[in-house]
Amino acid sequence: MTAKTAAPARAQITIRDGLLRDFVERRGFATVSEIAAELGVSEITVRRDLTRLESQGLLVRTHGGALAGKLSSAESFDSDEPTFEARRRRNADAKTRIGVAAAALVRPGATIGIDVGTTTLELARQLATRADIKIFTNNVRAATLLAEGPAAVYLPGGQLRAKELSVHGSIAIAQLRHYWFDQAFIGFSGLTDQGLFDYSLEDTEIKRVYIERAAQIVALCDSSKFGRLSMARVGTLEEIDTLITDAQPPAALRDALEQANVSIIVAEAAGSE
Repeated sequence: MTAKTAAPARAQITIRDGLLRDFVERRGFATVSEIAAELGVSEITVRRDLTRLESQGLLVRTHGGALAGKLSSAESFDSDEPTFEARRRRNADAKTRIGVAAAALVRPGATIGIDVGTTTLELARQLATRADIKIFTNNVRAATLLAEGPAAVYLPGGQLRAKELSVHGSIAIAQLRHYWFDQAFIGFSGLTDQGLFDYSLEDTEIKRVYIERAAQIVALCDSSKFGRLSMARVGTLEEIDTLITDAQPPAALRDALEQANVSIIVAEAAGSE
């Protein structure tokens, strides 16, 4: 009798592992509560499963959930979001150069979306004197800066994320989905062959709307973000058209970008060849 009851238990665990991994793989990131609801088990059971699967190298356990895949030797996981000012000072010169290169892509008459972040703020700074464009942004810092210039600037309603000064939530998402953008400029905290990642689930929802609603997706990323993962996946490499950065990505990442047909623009320092 004991042998007959043990075998189905082993089979059930194996099936649940497969369902769990498939769910996380499809989403890129999933919270413990989302996994529990999907599988119909308790959150305590999910946490135990995630710990075990991570020990086997089958996924990446994070605070509150799990990421698809596993970290390679060239990747690092960021669990905590640095303050805006700390991020702004980090690689400030590179971000300025990326902002200049991004501004050069903005066509006359374009309607563009500008995401939150320190690098996208540099793009806004470069566009402050442009009168020939319309700008939608959930970046309150960028909107304030641009409001002093001649361009038409639109800020969606919604909930304010205080430390980041970003607008997010269902109201902002619904409003932005009414529009179509010629170009959207997206910031994020990490880039690997698995896609684009960010610290904030709330801001990531808006980033995905920009990706859905723009004809051209331009990702802005300084080279310190290569090989870094964080809690929320913004999108896959195939969903972006152009990457503007300050240095060539490592070979493996560059190959993945090329396979995804992503154009790479390197904003080099003045005087460099």
